[in-house]
Amino acid sequence: MSAEAATTAVESGRQRHGRILIDWLTTTDHKKIGHLYLAASFVFFLAAGLLAMAMRAELARPGLQFLSNEQFNQAFTQHGTIMLLLFATPAFAGFANELVPLQIGAPDVAFPRLNMFSYWLFLLGGLMVAGSFLTPSGPPDFGWTAYAPLNGAERSPGTGADLWITGLALSGFGTILTSVNFLATIIGMRAPGMTMFRMPVFSFLSFLIAVPTGVKFFDWTGTMLRGSLSFETPMLWATGFPVSFLFGGLTGVVLASPPMDLHVTDSYFVVAHFHCTVFGTVVLATFAGFHFWWPKFTGRMLDERLGKVHFWTLFTGFHLTFLVQHWLGAEGMPRRYAGYLAADGFTTLNTLSTIGAFLLGISTLPFLYNVWRTWRYAPPVGVDDPWGHGRSLEWATSCPPPRHNFTAVPRIRSESPAFDLHHPEYAAYERMRITSPPPDRPHGR
Repeated sequence: MSAEAATTAVESGRQRHGRILIDWLTTTDHKKIGHLYLAASFVFFLAAGLLAMAMRAELARPGLQFLSNEQFNQAFTQHGTIMLLLFATPAFAGFANELVPLQIGAPDVAFPRLNMFSYWLFLLGGLMVAGSFLTPSGPPDFGWTAYAPLNGAERSPGTGADLWITGLALSGFGTILTSVNFLATIIGMRAPGMTMFRMPVFSFLSFLIAVPTGVKFFDWTGTMLRGSLSFETPMLWATGFPVSFLFGGLTGVVLASPPMDLHVTDSYFVVAHFHCTVFGTVVLATFAGFHFWWPKFTGRMLDERLGKVHFWTLFTGFHLTFLVQHWLGAEGMPRRYAGYLAADGFTTLNTLSTIGAFLLGISTLPFLYNVWRTWRYAPPVGVDDPWGHGRSLEWATSCPPPRHNFTAVPRIRSESPAFDLHHPEYAAYERMRITSPPPDRPHGR
């Protein structure tokens, strides 16, 4: 190859990469925007996890090790902010972008450009929150809840707090616009035959029934007991959720009882309860969604063996970290303190909790390797539904879907349109069973 031809090839490769970059930066495709949401939220998840590991390393031994009181409070503030508002919320926005138009048979969201604008608002706000680390005064140290009067200018001077508040306002505005967009999409862009109650309403409305949680828990348990289960990786994550959520629910009963709450309020018992309820649900559900819908997002299946290694290391590390903290709280260790005395007797339990936290951090490595290995070596999925039993509409199109999701308007006759498409014999039997009149019963019976 001549030097001129080599130069031309290099320039052509650069132009191709430049076009790909511009395409991703300006895309209005809801699937690509979903990819961007999920990637950004996972990066924020890693950042918040590093802050948590720093705090647990500080608390592994009595006294102050490498963080001052102010730095510990700053790490606590940023950890809570990033994990809840820059990981959990946009992660669900990412799944909604990926799945909602597919599940209702829509070619895209109602306002594609608004969808793109909402994502960039979220990302800009998130970078501003993280950028408060670069200010001369550092990030805010008043806690992620920003209670008054600690969040006032006289107690939290400096530009870090201003940048934090401005970033959250921008990110929150993007979230509001995303919500409006999806309401308009669900109400006005459903495929013919997709009535409100033929949509996967459980995934849309389960957050509205938080009060009868006990009923839901027994419902989930009974369904699994009477079901025919196969424990692929998504099912492992799904069954790990009720176990973690059970600890959060039971300890919530303790905190709701005034005589018992008097002894454990503002202690590590509250920290453990909060993380069992939030981390044990949001993070486990997120990874269940990653493993279940990854072939739909990318056209390739994640490795099952690596997925199970990831689950068991995270599950073990999570419960080692936070079950121990229930005992710490019951013994009287207050939360949000950067240190404690050796005479307090908290050292052994704190060391165990720190070991669990580092195991929790290490558990992310198999997932990252799994993603890289799948991207490089996994064969493409050649069918619409690699699991073989998908019911909602996203499993009725290719993996990954085309630009406008469906090559033809999908036909919807029931609550399980994808199952009807791939198993027409069962669908015909079910329709016949429903429409056939019941047999006549003899009189007197």
